[in-house]
Amino acid sequence: MRRCLVRPCRIVPILVWLVVICGVGVAPSAGGEGPACRAAELFASNPIGDSQLFELQADVTFALNGTVVTGSTPVDGVFWSEQLQQTTDERSREFHLCVVDEPTLHTAAEALRTQFNQEAVLTFDYLPRNEANAVTITVPDIDIARFREAFVADAAAHRRLLGGSVTTTDHALILVAGSDDLDIARRLVGAAGGRWSAATIAYGKRELVT
Repeated sequence: MRRCLVRPCRIVPILVWLVVICGVGVAPSAGGEGPACRAAELFASNPIGDSQLFELQADVTFALNGTVVTGSTPVDGVFWSEQLQQTTDERSREFHLCVVDEPTLHTAAEALRTQFNQEAVLTFDYLPRNEANAVTITVPDIDIARFREAFVADAAAHRRLLGGSVTTTDHALILVAGSDDLDIARRLVGAAGGRWSAATIAYGKRELVT
């Protein structure tokens, strides 16, 4: 989720604005008509600085790739960059999505990654627990500076968890971890000053789209 090197143009064509206004994409089914969709998350760094513009441009890309955006949350991210072999701090956004299936989510993520020249974007597809291989862990009241310090000091978290995000409004830590990495996540939460007993866990499948 490294910051991009090429900044996209701030001029959005009229046709693209119409895509956003008209809501082109895959909508949740109503009365059994049309494809059903399920909840998913996508984490991407904001490479252009302007939060509102980034959100609008990303919404267009999602719509053009058959994905509905149901909302988004600004976050401060701390990530491990394989390219740079170091930890990076990035102002990012968590997009709340509605997708028909896993390939659609991957396609949308790849389109966004390419558009903003990102090293990677992270997706999480919510699934029943018996079909899941990963979890999202949300822990309240975490300071981003203390989380960064804990993450930098934990080499296993670099390799396995890849990073984490703290919401800018209510300071909740969000970790996306493999099902086998809960011990690492628990240790990291404790080191960051969080209470594991207060964590909320959801199940699904994660993908780092590179």
